Amino acid sequence: MMKLVCSHKQFQRVLRLGIWFALTLFVLSSAGLTSGAPVRAFIDMLPRVTVDNDPVLLGDIAVIRGQDATLVSELKMLVVGRAPLPGKSRQLEAAYVALRLKQNGIPVDQVALNETTPTTVVRNSTIVSRDQVKSVIRNALLREDFFQGRRGVVRDIRVTDDLVVPPGDLSYRVTFAEKSIRSNKIPVSVAVFVNGKQYRKIWATLLADILQEVVVLKHTMRRYQRITADDIQLVDKNLADIPQNAITSDQDILDKRITKSLLSGTVLRTDIVELPPLVKRGDIVTVKAVSGALLVTTLGKAKSKGRQGERIKIVNIDTKKELYGYVVDAKTVKVVF
Repeated sequence: MMKLVCSHKQFQRVLRLGIWFALTLFVLSSAGLTSGAPVRAFIDMLPRVTVDNDPVLLGDIAVIRGQDATLVSELKMLVVGRAPLPGKSRQLEAAYVALRLKQNGIPVDQVALNETTPTTVVRNSTIVSRDQVKSVIRNALLREDFFQGRRGVVRDIRVTDDLVVPPGDLSYRVTFAEKSIRSNKIPVSVAVFVNGKQYRKIWATLLADILQEVVVLKHTMRRYQRITADDIQLVDKNLADIPQNAITSDQDILDKRITKSLLSGTVLRTDIVELPPLVKRGDIVTVKAVSGALLVTTLGKAKSKGRQGERIKIVNIDTKKELYGYVVDAKTVKVVF
């Protein structure tokens, strides 16, 4: 076992060095306490505040005092950080505030920052309820004539949730999905504005039956039967359930014929009706041959059927020469040279 042996002179030397070191620390610390710049402002942080705006200013979360009015004003306008979302909260501590002071070039040694507890910052809010959004969409339906003159029945408007927004003057912009009028489920976006600035967009779904009058057969009809007023009726149908080429006026269908056999209740379409041919194959017609101011009339025999305005083949009965002309009516074909 080793023993530490120290002479009396060595002990006194160590003791004198320790005393000198202690005195040096005391002097230095005393000099630091007494030689600092005077305090120009006092910042007393509040335990809890409520704010409307973003960002959060130091003047929002603290009481600031001091003789230097310019510095006090500068401190009040100092941006401390982002405000929490509407209806939410966050905490700000003195250490973070001191860092913001330093980052903005404010001498920390000239400011007294007092904090008992961290400051809780709560953001004011307003709730836009689902019922409010539904009402906005209903008003837009009327204002924009979304149904385009048709009869519409709104079954429901589905909005996912309420929206929490900052307080202020609220306004809305409603946009219906393009080319969606033929669907029972129509996507709708509602942009929410606070004090004229868009804050958030809400999505909703409009469930609606949009009704359109269409021409429907009263009874079964055979191919090539001519359509009369007794064969058809106008019926309201859901627009989502009918083809885009459905016929919507009975005046567009009279004196036409159907191109295939159809059952009662069939919605008539443009692709299954046609005008019957005015000229049938084998008909004897008057052929009017026109060349400038010259007009020659003769008889011809139709080699194909044709509707008004259609081009058909005919044979001159006298010369047996084949010609092509345009159907004028049931008895006349015009040939242009």
